[in-house]
Amino acid sequence: MTGTSDLDIYGRFLETTTDAALLVDAIGTIIYANALAARLLKTQLSALIGLAVHDLVPNEHRETHRDRVAEYWRQPALRPMRRDEFHAQRPDGSCFPADIMLAPVELAEGPVVLCVIRDLTEQKAQEKMLKAALKREQRLALTDPLVGVANKRHLHLALEQEVAQLRRHGRPFTLIYLDLDNFKPLNDNHGHAEGDRVLISLGQFLQASVRKTDLVARVGGDEFVVLMGETAADAARVRVPGFHASVTRFLEDMPWPLTVSVGAVVFASPPDSIEASISQADALMLRVKRGGRNGCLAHYGDSDAEAESCDLGESEKITVLP
Repeated sequence: MTGTSDLDIYGRFLETTTDAALLVDAIGTIIYANALAARLLKTQLSALIGLAVHDLVPNEHRETHRDRVAEYWRQPALRPMRRDEFHAQRPDGSCFPADIMLAPVELAEGPVVLCVIRDLTEQKAQEKMLKAALKREQRLALTDPLVGVANKRHLHLALEQEVAQLRRHGRPFTLIYLDLDNFKPLNDNHGHAEGDRVLISLGQFLQASVRKTDLVARVGGDEFVVLMGETAADAARVRVPGFHASVTRFLEDMPWPLTVSVGAVVFASPPDSIEASISQADALMLRVKRGGRNGCLAHYGDSDAEAESCDLGESEKITVLP
């Protein structure tokens, strides 16, 4: 072993490790790199020796990296993996996410720092895929599988938020319940596939007809609910009749004799429960059904007021039954 330096001995040890490893002196110069480091950094070993370690950092982060290295050398200590996210840059300019372990080492040649590098590219890709899969599953859990709008669970969650906003800040919201008329004969006479196409088309139309902040949910076979957040009586008196008219025109353009029955309620005070809020709008829709279908009734929040017909061009008011 005569004539063998500490650097040679330590270097032989690093060749047995399973990670890319560098030895960097106190002024930031790479004095040793193992074969795995050359492979990870896609360069020759000879190109790494003598290279400033700052050159392995993206240009925009080099000044910050110099400061961090200087701070490290003031109190050198073991810095394990998973401390923070780091991006490394290869000599060819390509970058990759890396995990870094630092450890001070005392050699006869002087103090150095051992830098172990792991490429996180594959791990980051897997994490991205998992996050995308989780997001997709969460979206599916809140989405009607046929029509693609929100499902009843999503509606309940959104209503909970609206009710909370109403309690805290007094912000009213409007709930619209709509049910297609004569949908069963369409299914019976032309098949469920045709009925499904109508529902999908209607769902797409409803989503395109409301604000991005509103929520369209399918709550039954041909029953939909629209939640209009932060919509008080004055705004609802404009929006609900216009909404009903647009849905009516949409259905008139279809080859089937479909109409729609609509019930709408403005909640200026919190409902007894989420189900109660939906039931109130549903009850008005059912009154339209019993009254001959193809119409719209709205209650604009005053418990002592009457439910109003919101068919455009009509002025009739109908007393709300207990």
